[in-house]
Amino acid sequence: MYRLEDLNPVQRQAVEHREGPLLILAGAGSGKTRVLTYRIAHLIAQGVEPWNILAITFTNKAAQEMRERVYSLVGSEGRGLWVATFHSACVRILRSEIGYLPGYSRSFVIYDSGDQLAVIKSCMKELNLDEKKFAPRAIESVISDAKNKLLTPEDFSRRATDYFEQKAERVYELYQKKLLANNALDFDDIIML
Repeated sequence: MYRLEDLNPVQRQAVEHREGPLLILAGAGSGKTRVLTYRIAHLIAQGVEPWNILAITFTNKAAQEMRERVYSLVGSEGRGLWVATFHSACVRILRSEIGYLPGYSRSFVIYDSGDQLAVIKSCMKELNLDEKKFAPRAIESVISDAKNKLLTPEDFSRRATDYFEQKAERVYELYQKKLLANNALDFDDIIML
């Protein structure tokens, strides 16, 4: 069981915060994870069902650690709590909702960087783009950057200003068509979609 008395006053204030969002800024080792785990325990104690709580971390290791800490505070009452990385949370959502995107099915695959590079090289070959003039990794980086800015190939084509970006846009468009044809997503799509 968790005890609010185990927290310092600032941590306790964050754990008991009720209305609106809360931003916690603190240095390494200051107790941010502790505050989050106690916050989750407090929400559960206040009647929030664990499956209505989502905690996002950057690594699988951090997600597992947070899950273990919460369970140590609330025991089996934490069953159903969703602690995940950005990517795993998005994949889980996409697996259930991908049917709303034309052309994709729940059995979609996720291409790793090697797969992505192979598809980009294939696109470049199809578009007669010389790998010596246009480095595939540079094209991959431009596509990734566009996706991280939530730019579709069409959006990116309107913003492509220089010669390299215009060529990258052509690759991006064909690349997305090939991903769709293979019922595949890349890591950037997982966040973007």
